[in-house]
Amino acid sequence: MLKTISDSGLNEIKKAVKSLPLAKKIEVLTMLEKELFAARFKSLLKEFRESARKYPITIEEITGEVESVRQRRYEKNQRTLFAS
Repeated sequence: MLKTISDSGLNEIKKAVKSLPLAKKIEVLTMLEKELFAARFKSLLKEFRESARKYPITIEEITGEVESVRQRRYEKNQRTLFAS
């Protein structure tokens, strides 16, 4: 059976967590992170997919950007090498 918590019940939970020692708060946080990881990951993945649909990019554009970054890094390394 699914049980819902009212706002006052939630406030009681928050108050109880605030009164816990740090080690117990960390334990509660760890439990929530584990429990919510899948939902948070799915949400992030959904955002990435929506962004990819909204701003599509071709393999040629990706390759061009990679080559540009490589060239800048190479030039930076060459300047550093000859400046020594």
